[in-house]
Amino acid sequence: MKRFFAIIFFSLFTAVFVNAQCSIDYTYYPVGVNYGLHPDTLPDGVVGQFYNQDLTFYLPLDTVSGGVFVEFTDFHITSISLPLGLTWECNNSSNACHYDPLVSQYGCVNVSGTPLVAGNYDVDVNLVATHSLSALVGTESISFSLPMTIINDTSTSSNVGFAMTNSSGCSPIVVEFANNNTGMLSYNWDFGNGNSSVSSQPVDQIYSQPGQYIVQYSAIQTNAAYFLESIEVVSGNCSDSWPAGDPDFFYTVSTPAGVLEEVTCSNYLTQSFPLTINSFNPLELTGQSVSIDLDDDDSAFGPCFSIEDCGSFSFTPMQQAGIFSANGGGLSINYSVMEIPANTISVTDTVFVYGYPDTANVIYDTINTIMYTATNAFAMQWYYYNSPIPNATDTFYEPTTSGLYSVVTVNEYGCATLSENVLVVICDSTYQPTLSANGMTILMEDSALFSNFNWYGDNGLITGIIDPFLEVSVEGSYYINAIDSFGCSYFSEPLDVSADIQVACNEFTWIDGVTYTASNNTASHVLTNISGYDSVVVLDLTINISSAVTITQNGTVLSVTSGASYLWNTGEATQNITPTVTGWHWCVVTDANGCESEQTFYEVLHLSTSVNDMLAEQIAIYPNPTKGFLVIDTDYLIEKVRIFNVHGNVVESQMKENAIDVSNVSNGIYFIEIHTDKGLVRKKFIKN
Repeated sequence: MKRFFAIIFFSLFTAVFVNAQCSIDYTYYPVGVNYGLHPDTLPDGVVGQFYNQDLTFYLPLDTVSGGVFVEFTDFHITSISLPLGLTWECNNSSNACHYDPLVSQYGCVNVSGTPLVAGNYDVDVNLVATHSLSALVGTESISFSLPMTIINDTSTSSNVGFAMTNSSGCSPIVVEFANNNTGMLSYNWDFGNGNSSVSSQPVDQIYSQPGQYIVQYSAIQTNAAYFLESIEVVSGNCSDSWPAGDPDFFYTVSTPAGVLEEVTCSNYLTQSFPLTINSFNPLELTGQSVSIDLDDDDSAFGPCFSIEDCGSFSFTPMQQAGIFSANGGGLSINYSVMEIPANTISVTDTVFVYGYPDTANVIYDTINTIMYTATNAFAMQWYYYNSPIPNATDTFYEPTTSGLYSVVTVNEYGCATLSENVLVVICDSTYQPTLSANGMTILMEDSALFSNFNWYGDNGLITGIIDPFLEVSVEGSYYINAIDSFGCSYFSEPLDVSADIQVACNEFTWIDGVTYTASNNTASHVLTNISGYDSVVVLDLTINISSAVTITQNGTVLSVTSGASYLWNTGEATQNITPTVTGWHWCVVTDANGCESEQTFYEVLHLSTSVNDMLAEQIAIYPNPTKGFLVIDTDYLIEKVRIFNVHGNVVESQMKENAIDVSNVSNGIYFIEIHTDKGLVRKKFIKN
């Protein structure tokens, strides 16, 4: 039987190494917060019993830290420490448990295996979060704990005398005993561990040393027990009077404690004497009285209409086996008494207490980077920071990562021993830190895995900088030296940083293919040279916006908006000119930043303005600015109206109208040309 137990345990133990794929519970949604875990407490596990639990998590998209909006781009589950015998797997293991919340906020982890040691545990979960500010402040390490309890197997074995809870296990064990025969007169217990008891319910027993312990139990009942089995009514003072036939009996049999058996008048029994009453459970006799009341239903018109008393009386049954007679109250009866002889119950059972395998002596061969042990065990499991390593069940293990390693040895009874931790330091000769840039800020990626940082520039070590990011103020080559908690030191390739200073008017298209319409000193672009080394070019762009330019006429003089230089279509280079011909004139103005305006047009309709100036004073337009209609207020006859934009293009032309609808033209500055019977007037208005 013990070998069978060992086989069962081994099958459970090997289940540790079966990777379980979890299932996401999409019905879960956190309330009141933008993240959560379900369930938030791990269910209890039992030593030696297979454990399997899925955890669904919901990741946040963003947060606000110190008044700054932060958007998350990646969560990386780096480790989960579990009780011995348990392991975990995420549903995104093919991507090393990286989760992008912008792709899906849901994910899950499966915890499975066979717990080996009872206790209350804190399951530590460690993550690395990457967010929109990581380029400036680095990634964030996040840790939290989940409570978990592993309890001992308290299965129960039972026999005719007693039951035992936790009757087998690894030393020491505490066994609980339950008496299956209460009410006996005396008991005698021998627990096999040097303790005995005469109590009906003994206290728990401790078995400290490995071995098999024989438990002996006896319970004695010194007196026989007697039970009333049946009553036979031989005769009574009644007979069926109408119509002729057998009596219709109904009766009640009772004790001071209550009714034993009853037949009502609605359910009478039609028969002759003798009447046998034996449907009640056997009554244990303790000297109590028994009463019987017998009646006959003589009604011809339905039950319970006419009742005849057959007799009633009480008697005290004999406390010995046999058939006895009694008479009284008009009744003559016989009754049967059954005897259960006094007995003794004796039984034995066994408590099994198992020892532990020897503690494994782990040897670390630093030259060949291998750990091994000569311990001969039924099964073993290698651990990394108290978390089982999948498929690491041999007498040796080749570590690939620095950290604390140990091995659990298990015997055929499921008893486990944990070795001392062995510190393994492995510096990865192939690893190089990766640098990226955001403007003039250089950042080391995966910086959360390291504890110390040194930055170097063209002039050597940059003192005072211990962060995984560097604000660069001088062009040059930079690299980082990252040191992990085990002392492994890694150097990145140099990253060349240079600034591309540009000044442009209105917009600028850079080497990254982006057209910028505003000044920018944060854009950067990575260039890879033929040697494979990266260089970062940072854009230092100043965008100057050309000013709006308008031309106005004052008498015979055309004036343009002030600037640094001017170029008229006439070839003149002054702010004001006096045209010599009518028609369209234009000017390009260059401002102090060297930005040229667009060509601005103005139509000169006349060269002498004395009459037209008087005419203009007698013609008004309103509202100005306008959103829809523009009204011309004049007593003169309007012959034609035209509206020009600042480029001299006609956008509206109407005949003899005082109200002009300009709702369909774009917002901006326009000129209205009004032809009257007295002459022509040109005015400026604004559409908004």
